Amino acid sequence: MENTNSLRAQVIDLQVGQSITIPLDRYGYTTIRSYASDLGFAFNRKYTTSRNKADRSYTITRIS
Repeated sequence: MENTNSLRAQVIDLQVGQSITIPLDRYGYTTIRSYASDLGFAFNRKYTTSRNKADRSYTITRIS
């Protein structure tokens, strides 16, 4: 998935099973986790986040 859209748009556009990876230098980790939580609540969806220490990024995955 392209990183040209805002983080909000990228998360909303995810289909079930799709993931996006966001580098921590682009957004803070609390911002990434908050977006997944808040947008999941607002759109009645579920997301998971995982931290990738090796490349200093977070991955958001839509699970429902």
